[in-house]
Amino acid sequence: MPFFSRVEARAYSRATEIVERVTTAILNVFPEEIRDKAKVNTTKTEGYNQVPIVVISAAVADKVSSEIAADHLLKALSPGDRQTLLETLKQRLDDHCALFVRIDKQAAYLGHLQLAAEPDVISVQVQVRQYPRCVQEEAMAFIRERLAAVEG
Repeated sequence: MPFFSRVEARAYSRATEIVERVTTAILNVFPEEIRDKAKVNTTKTEGYNQVPIVVISAAVADKVSSEIAADHLLKALSPGDRQTLLETLKQRLDDHCALFVRIDKQAAYLGHLQLAAEPDVISVQVQVRQYPRCVQEEAMAFIRERLAAVEG
């Protein structure tokens, strides 16, 4: 039986952005009850012409928190975004059963999770596990079931 084993959210804070606000947007991907369990990492780097960029990521890696975070993400999306997710599920799930979702960073800062239409995003990776190994078709069926459960 597949399950969610890890949820990671990552975004870039460019020189014109306030790092704390980007961190808040990333943490808003996780439900409030598990935000303190999310491990936050920041890495300073440079972009083109030595422009400073801070890469911020937050992740939960235990089964219970991952299930809560994944369900929160799926439930927080609008019905239209959930439908888009369903329609593009095959393109979003890699061979290792990792689901990739791009969330609008500005909307997340304001507390709303929606699929990104612009390039300013929070990249979310939801890892689906299954033993002895994950089968992509079964992982897709599992995600479809979870999407149906949050709609109902």
